[in-house]
Amino acid sequence: MDRSWIPVTMLNDGRHRELSIIETFEQASAIRSIDGDIPLQRFAIVRMLVAILYGRFGNDITAEEWKEDLYDHGADDPGIMQAIRDYCETWRWRFDLFDDKVPFYQVAGLHTAKHEVSGLERLILDVPSGEPLFTTRLGEGLRSISAAEAARWLIAMQAYDASGIKSGAVGDPRVKGGKGYPIGVAWAGHLGGYLIEGVNLWQTLILNYAGCEALGLGASDARWAEDAPVWEREPLGSPPARGFDQPAERTADTSFFHGPATLMTWQSRRMLLAHEDETVTGVLVCNGDRLKPQNGQDYETMTGWRRSPTQEKALKRSLVYMPRKHDPARALWRGLPLLTCGEDTNNANTDNALRPYTMTWLSHVRSSMRWNETVPVRLHAFGVEYGNNDAVIDTAIDDVLDLNLIVITSRNPNMGQMLRQAVDNTDQGVSALRMLAANIASAAGLPSESAQRRASELGYATFDRAFRQWVRGIDHDDDLYELQAQWNRTAKTILLRLSAQITAQASPRAIVGRDMTDANGTVRHYSVALAEIWFRGKLNSIFPKDASIPEPAVAEPSQDKETEQ
Repeated sequence: MDRSWIPVTMLNDGRHRELSIIETFEQASAIRSIDGDIPLQRFAIVRMLVAILYGRFGNDITAEEWKEDLYDHGADDPGIMQAIRDYCETWRWRFDLFDDKVPFYQVAGLHTAKHEVSGLERLILDVPSGEPLFTTRLGEGLRSISAAEAARWLIAMQAYDASGIKSGAVGDPRVKGGKGYPIGVAWAGHLGGYLIEGVNLWQTLILNYAGCEALGLGASDARWAEDAPVWEREPLGSPPARGFDQPAERTADTSFFHGPATLMTWQSRRMLLAHEDETVTGVLVCNGDRLKPQNGQDYETMTGWRRSPTQEKALKRSLVYMPRKHDPARALWRGLPLLTCGEDTNNANTDNALRPYTMTWLSHVRSSMRWNETVPVRLHAFGVEYGNNDAVIDTAIDDVLDLNLIVITSRNPNMGQMLRQAVDNTDQGVSALRMLAANIASAAGLPSESAQRRASELGYATFDRAFRQWVRGIDHDDDLYELQAQWNRTAKTILLRLSAQITAQASPRAIVGRDMTDANGTVRHYSVALAEIWFRGKLNSIFPKDASIPEPAVAEPSQDKETEQ
């Protein structure tokens, strides 16, 4: 609470500083963002700070209280800040990293039968498992770290630790042969996390702090009555916590979720730091409370959800939702339609995709408070891809998208439809570009796979910047037809420019062309000129409103795999 450990970037001069929890809240309006040793730390630390808001202000805050008391005035309201300081002082004793009885996010006296302690490579998430040569953390970097850095990694580990065999804690009845067998990845590792970032840290914290009032808008009967951050609960021991550790046979039982503050501070592991004074030298990591994400959509507020027929069959339930994780190969903007109100009817009986509850809450506030001002935000996506049976971290996802809050909170269902059409048209345009490259390769007698891959990479790399710029400019939901027409014009212009690049690189042999026989036995001539005509015809079918390009007079070939005559 008092010592500096949270890395931040200041708003006015861009300076990097380390602050205590209390200082972070006091200076929240002057802080641009929370930082970290790796991006995943930002998500984990912000969630812990939001849990403090839940602890102080509860989860039953109304839209009016949220907007007028906290969002509009909270950062500059002496009463609000004093309330947060009082709460922090009340629970200060639970935030001591090296306390003998209740160390922060740890278990006092935790030990194995042989009293082993692992090295810091077990605590630091970005040290590759089994490949210590591929890291900057060698020598002194893995012998000891400061208490401040250890605190950050401790929170990140509780959020993102991989599965696999852990040390067997004495007192844990699940231990067999001195080993703690896998219970799954840490809680946040299940999520495709979304952090809504405002112009300063105070806005960020409030934008991700959602009341339970909006739960009643859908078919949900969820209650957050027993929700509380972990420091308000009885200190944990090495055994699993009753009412929190979810047995395998009770997967999808929502009674274990409790609410957002519980999940934001979930203790997936039992841990204890080894230290010499305030220098951390090692760590013991054992299994904590098992929790699987099935049907957690009314409790975990910062991820999207998808309906899973596979899980419904496996669990023999009529309805099962799973977190919608991020695809490392797919940019954030390509999934934007799933985050809009138009894609979420709040009917859990029919929806195949649900957006994060934080966005449902903000839509509720905008509607009930008639909140029409433009609010620029940054949508920040965090996630992890695990490998080797979830025992190692393969990839970390860190992507951002600048937009206006109205894009993800508009009650106009056409907003989602418009964005979906824009993304679909873009995907179809890149697909047409791939086919152009394939046809030119065929005309030259070359394999088409590498040409298609290069065209796809060129297309999405170019559209990535253009789409982000277009979305950033959407600040209303009135004339969505014109917005879509604007994007169609931009997209077609980009595709024509990229097609010119590809055709300009064609070989003389491709320009002359050659005859090929398709799968049906039909002989067709391939050349650069014909490939370009087919491409322009495809663009006209994707963007039919623009008649500036004449329809092709030559039939497009089948997309079936061709064989040379």
